[in-house]
Amino acid sequence: MSGNASQSGEMSEYTDLAFRSTEIPRQKPLENPGGFLKALEGGDLIERLPWAHYGHLNIHERPNYVNSHQNRLNNGHKLPEGRAWTNRQKPKDLIKTRWQLLLMLAGSFADYGMLKWMISLVTLTAIIVSFRFGLSGFIETFNIAAVILLLHIFFRYPFTWFLEHNPDFIIKDLGCGFFRPTGMVKFRTWREETFEAPFIEFDPYISYHVQPKGPVSYKLQLRHRYSGWQTAVAEVHSTQKVELYAHWDELQRYMDVNQPLPDIPALEPYRHLDPTTAAYDAAGKRERPADYWATLDLEWWEKEGYPAHIEKIRNFPWDSLEDQMQYSVPNLNEATMA
Repeated sequence: MSGNASQSGEMSEYTDLAFRSTEIPRQKPLENPGGFLKALEGGDLIERLPWAHYGHLNIHERPNYVNSHQNRLNNGHKLPEGRAWTNRQKPKDLIKTRWQLLLMLAGSFADYGMLKWMISLVTLTAIIVSFRFGLSGFIETFNIAAVILLLHIFFRYPFTWFLEHNPDFIIKDLGCGFFRPTGMVKFRTWREETFEAPFIEFDPYISYHVQPKGPVSYKLQLRHRYSGWQTAVAEVHSTQKVELYAHWDELQRYMDVNQPLPDIPALEPYRHLDPTTAAYDAAGKRERPADYWATLDLEWWEKEGYPAHIEKIRNFPWDSLEDQMQYSVPNLNEATMA
């Protein structure tokens, strides 16, 4: 079974390469890059996360995910093949690389906070210039503010409207994603090509990034141990860094065929199609009705259920989880980037 697994409603079959947390095979040692290259290539990597011990806490339980799930069921709407998170594939990298860069630019100009900052900066510059070049200098400099305002209006309204009504314009499905039955990961590179490797060959890191507006964000990155290729899994504000631990916990359990599928809204319709999950549910271990997320009281979940769930994520001792990968890769602790 290749990475491009069929999204049909058939029971999954696991291959020998599927990730099994209790049977991680011995892997070849890492090439130690040395201190200089570690500082150069991994300067923004601040923490490596452990493998194969779990807190069993999911991140994709936010009220907006529950609401979207219930709306899709009520409206009979299904995501196109290859775009839905199923028992076989968690899709990623659907947006073309060049569009990702444009969307980042559009987000900066469409943001009200960024607009105020840029207008303020241009206004201050225009005032300073006017002392040397007079009114003409002030007007010429202030014209930049008019351009910024026009870009803000364009990206916030007609550009957004166009993308909402024509999403396929920026999407190119290269068959990328995390594939549970095969244990493979496939993602888009900056060259608009794809890279594919077994899930167990990636090291999970948290990296930090300074945003144009100033605040720091944190990313969960997967870095291929033997090639250096890496891909982002999730990004959060600096105040929500702990949520990345739950992202990694959930992703591992999704890929781990020893574990049932994470009990989240998106995967509820597919639980009976995954052998491990079907057996788990049949044994009564889920301890929830089959339509738990479909019929959940959303108002209660927003006010009480989800805040209590997030509190569990924040209070869980994530640093107490032992890294099982260190027993599979001989020099993992000495040669990794962080």
